[in-house]
Amino acid sequence: MEIAVVGAAGRALCLAAGLNAAVFPTLDQVSGRRWDLLALCRDAARTPFCGSVPARNLLLPGDSDPSFALCTGAMQVVGYGFSPRDTLTLSCVTGTERLLCLQRSVITALGTVLEPQELPLTGSLSALDGEDALLAAGARLLSSGAPL
Repeated sequence: MEIAVVGAAGRALCLAAGLNAAVFPTLDQVSGRRWDLLALCRDAARTPFCGSVPARNLLLPGDSDPSFALCTGAMQVVGYGFSPRDTLTLSCVTGTERLLCLQRSVITALGTVLEPQELPLTGSLSALDGEDALLAAGARLLSSGAPL
């Protein structure tokens, strides 16, 4: 499976999620392959990009420029953030528990359908803040459907 994470925090988020992924600081360096999953950190999604990066699944901040989805030709685009329209968000954020809320059905890179649900963030994922937790947990979930 070909997974790429793009952004300054990419390496740390891959480690937290237990992902074996290629990590790039910018989208300009990602071309040349077709990715099963392309995950964009907030800083990567804010950088102007006019190239083409083929990806079957795209994970990006929900308030990103729609042109990112167009430049990948993605079959599935999953937004993460804190808006009700984002597919992945956090719910039940307390001092002891945080839940990843999957608000719509998605298909993992392996072809498994995941229905809307809430999943507890555990281990190193539970230590991440906000959007970092959403990106790392979302990438893990979309790559394999593995428990968080």
